[in-house]
Formats: sequence, C-alpha cells, structure tokens
Amino acid sequence: FLTVPLQIIEFYLVLSVDQDVPQSLLATLLGASVIMILFGFLGETGRIPKTVGFAVGMLAWGYIVYEVFFGTGAKFEQKSKDESVKMAFNAMRWIVTV
Repeated sequence: FLTVPLQIIEFYLVLSVDQDVPQSLLATLLGASVIMILFGFLGETGRIPKTVGFAVGMLAWGYIVYEVFFGTGAKFEQKSKDESVKMAFNAMRWIVTV
C-alpha cells in the first residue's frame, strides 16, 4: 500500500539533491499514486466495477511512468550533473515500470 507513494517521495528527494525541483512535481505524482491505489482497491473490493478500477488505476500509473520517462521528472534528471542522481533515478524508473 505504501510502496508506490514512498517511491514517489524518493523520486523527488533524489532529484532535489543538486537542484531545486518544484513541489508541484511531488504533489502531482503523489496524487496519481493515490488515485492508482484507491481505484485499484475500489475495484478489488467490488465497490466499483473491476474494469473501471483497473482502467483508472492504469491511467494513473501511465501518468507516473510518463512523468519519470518523458515529463518533468525526466527533464530534471537530464539537467542533473550528479551521476549518482542519474543512476538512482534510472533504477527507480525501471522499478516503477516493471
């Protein structure tokens, strides 16, 4: 339950090591992770149709993946001059994907 939100916080903290990353990135990614978890839970418990829960959860997950590969998160990773930041961000990026 807490794994994805904690990893989102870790994305933000890693990117913040050598640059000023807007808190709006953290807020939008955390929001997407909460939506993903909430709709997955609602679908699994039968409070909403499973297909709806799955679809909304996947859209939220897709948004997270987009942000860390192509969006704001990726842009800050590319601007970083610290190789350890790049390596950590890339490893976390693949954990979220797989």
